[in-house]
Amino acid sequence: MNILKQFYNDKFAKTYDHKIVFIDDKHMSVVGIDAFDIILSPKFYWTKIQTLPVKYAFQAKEYAPSVFDGFIPKGDYSYKAVNQNGKFLFFAYDVKSILENLDAAGIKPALIRKVYFAQTEFASCPYDIKIDAKNALIIREGKVIKAPLSIAKECVGMDAVLQTIKPSKITINLGKFNRIYEKQGALKGIIYALIFLNILVFAELFYLSSIVSFKENQKEEILKQYSMPSTEIQLNALLKQYGNINNEQKTIREKISEVFKFPFLEGEYFKSIEAAKTHISLILHVNGSNRGEAVKSYFQKYFTISEFQEAADNIKMELRYE
Repeated sequence: MNILKQFYNDKFAKTYDHKIVFIDDKHMSVVGIDAFDIILSPKFYWTKIQTLPVKYAFQAKEYAPSVFDGFIPKGDYSYKAVNQNGKFLFFAYDVKSILENLDAAGIKPALIRKVYFAQTEFASCPYDIKIDAKNALIIREGKVIKAPLSIAKECVGMDAVLQTIKPSKITINLGKFNRIYEKQGALKGIIYALIFLNILVFAELFYLSSIVSFKENQKEEILKQYSMPSTEIQLNALLKQYGNINNEQKTIREKISEVFKFPFLEGEYFKSIEAAKTHISLILHVNGSNRGEAVKSYFQKYFTISEFQEAADNIKMELRYE
């Protein structure tokens, strides 16, 4: 234990100017009382590692809903993607749930500077971290999970870790901080809003009455300026055209979602994905030549397989859905 503590002191004991709070569902470890950063317990997010045929995290983030589809409960999630040596570490988190817990703990959002994940802040810690008398953060092979204290190995208290940790640059923006109000402030806000709405209604009625005639007079000019069709029939045809395009894009997104549900084995991944109006082309890296039948069996549930080529550790497929 002394050796571990010495290792910790040498590697991690770098003074960090900001105060830090660890947020868990039943416990908060607070260092200082001024403005602070917060580190979210694994209680508040899900993680998944996925290899994708993109280079940057902002590109990978677009795939996040499909990556988590079927793996986490239904909900209104926000997502974060982090590039880790060619693979992407994804986070899914419920902003509303986090804000409600902050509110219940009496934390004023105005004092929060930055928000971090326990996964990114503690992954390199050389031992487990005690949260309270019953719980700990268990760190194994770079993965940080919350578990009973009884299964932890060598532990250091959370307060000690927070005193010396230097946070990463991986943060999230919860955004809706200013929507958590104290009851008195909320009541005053409602009263002011009602007064304002009454004034706004009268102003809006006056404004609408004044511009109706203007819009009629300027209709032809606007249509001409933006090269829009001049008849209702043409406008309806244009709306129908874009409605069809939207439906096609929706179908493509749904089909890509089915592709991302494929149950990969360890070390398997998509080498490339190309989606078109009627089909999706894939190249999968798999573990050995005996995976072909399992791959084909899965995709036949959702697509017509028009092309299937298996060579060594790669499978090339064309999946048609129209």
